[in-house]
Amino acid sequence: MKEYSEEDLIRHLREGHEQAFKVIFDTYYRPLTLFAMKYTGGDVEEGKEIVQEFFVRFWSKRHDVTIRFSLKTYLYAGVRNACLNVLASSKVAQRKLRDYTVPEVSSDNALELMLVAEQEDLLMQAIDRLPDKCRQIFYLSRMEKLSNQAIADRLQLSVKTIEAQISIALKRLREILISLFLMIVSWG
Repeated sequence: MKEYSEEDLIRHLREGHEQAFKVIFDTYYRPLTLFAMKYTGGDVEEGKEIVQEFFVRFWSKRHDVTIRFSLKTYLYAGVRNACLNVLASSKVAQRKLRDYTVPEVSSDNALELMLVAEQEDLLMQAIDRLPDKCRQIFYLSRMEKLSNQAIADRLQLSVKTIEAQISIALKRLREILISLFLMIVSWG
């Protein structure tokens, strides 16, 4: 399929072209699911469900979609709001909301929203590039806030292995984020 500009995608989406929706879905489903998992405490299935429901609503309201700045910002903000709605509606969510700190961003400052979405996306891309075991340990440490001992017990590994894997993850994330940032800057 030929490459569409963002404006073309949005226009085709509003006109009901399923192919435009498919391009958007295929491009953003996985990163949005990873993003949603931050709000669901790492629950992959819940993250997928939230993103899928968001895309169903997105398609059904395609004629009324107003994208003021960028499609990516719109999608990330929409999924964030969907996650917060799901969290607010469950009792378990109250605990998760206390543990998660939402970046201080005013909803009326589009540039801030776009930058937060970009930062979240870069971080999720970087985490996604870690080796499987390293990513799992990093996630348990940073997202679920488990102690090294708790992670070691859960995964039946030594605390030293956990510490080494977290150190490797942080080093690789730094390298990946720097290279992604440099790639983005070189495009601009």
